[in-house]
Amino acid sequence: MRSILFLIALLAGFVGHTQTQVTLEEALAQALKNSKNIQAASLNIDYQQQVKRSSTDIGKTSVMYMRGQYNSYVKNDNNITITQSIPFPTVFTFQHALGKSLVRGGELQKAATENELAFQVKQAFYELQYRKAREVLLAQQDSIFGNLVKAAEARYRTGETRLLEKTSVETQHSEAANALAQARGDVAIYQRLLSTLMNSPTLVDIASQDPDERSLSVALDTTSASHNPRLAYLRQQVVIAEAERKVAGAKFLPDINLGYFNQTLIGTARDETGSLASSSDRFQGFQVGVSLPLWFGPQAAKVRASAINRERAQATYEYDQTIMQGQWQQAVQEYIKDKSSVDHYKGSALKNAELLLKQSALAFRSGEIDYTELWLTTRNAIEIRENYLSSLNNLNQSVITLEFLAGVN
Repeated sequence: MRSILFLIALLAGFVGHTQTQVTLEEALAQALKNSKNIQAASLNIDYQQQVKRSSTDIGKTSVMYMRGQYNSYVKNDNNITITQSIPFPTVFTFQHALGKSLVRGGELQKAATENELAFQVKQAFYELQYRKAREVLLAQQDSIFGNLVKAAEARYRTGETRLLEKTSVETQHSEAANALAQARGDVAIYQRLLSTLMNSPTLVDIASQDPDERSLSVALDTTSASHNPRLAYLRQQVVIAEAERKVAGAKFLPDINLGYFNQTLIGTARDETGSLASSSDRFQGFQVGVSLPLWFGPQAAKVRASAINRERAQATYEYDQTIMQGQWQQAVQEYIKDKSSVDHYKGSALKNAELLLKQSALAFRSGEIDYTELWLTTRNAIEIRENYLSSLNNLNQSVITLEFLAGVN
């Protein structure tokens, strides 16, 4: 197991030489630019805009040519008839409204996709920041315990300490080395995750530094969650479903039929003089009519289906709204709890931990305390700093969650 962890840590150190360091702003910008999911959402908007342009489609024009004995025994009479069926104008109005609502739905879907991706990138970035800070802390612990091992071995050789004490120190150093190897493995994992979210061809990294407390940029009242892009998208689905119902209802209206014909009537008297029409004489006229639906059942079923779909969309929106309000309240409580914990560590615990490290090292060198006391004191101080880093990461993740729920990228 230790050999595997060593290989992970070694690999993490090797690829570190070819990594590109990015800031959070750079990571967000590159992720939003390179995301195939967002590109697909943009293409969906383009698609819906083209669909909207088809809302005034009147259908195909029919052109008929007839030739033969439709008027007399003459075989070369011919008739050209052009007809066009046009939906009732109300249908165009509702179809145009549906097209606009679909475009808006595509825009809101893209906004929700961007919000989700930004949430994931910020989560990964701050988690990596925390893992790197923890790695530095555990490296410090490993160094302290390594020096203890050297001192214990020297004292054992001179007979100043027992084998049990030397073995105990070596065991603790081994555990510290194992924890450090795991920490380095965690760093490598989150480097890969961040690179994947950014769709980067190379592995990316962030600067090693003490994590900062992310400031809260949203109000903690429940109205903030109502601005979430996913909720806006689901509200728009209700609008779309209502627009579809109106289009389905408008299909009950009659279609308007327009027609024009131009034909020969060879051998027919063309005026009061009795002269007969020849193949060069043509007669024309127009047709106007309506198409009425005689079988209402199928279209009525479409209207009912559209109404049910609207109810389904409304129920989905209300459900997600309830869930999101619950998530918001939970995130607020998490933020308050984590903020209190971080303030506690910043207030006195961190200073005390730093003092413990310095004073215990001095006391050990002066012979006031032994290996066991030094190890316990050091481990206690390191644990306090570990807990602080964990609490700070939890606080930053709480802020990120609140930003996500409020739709703040």
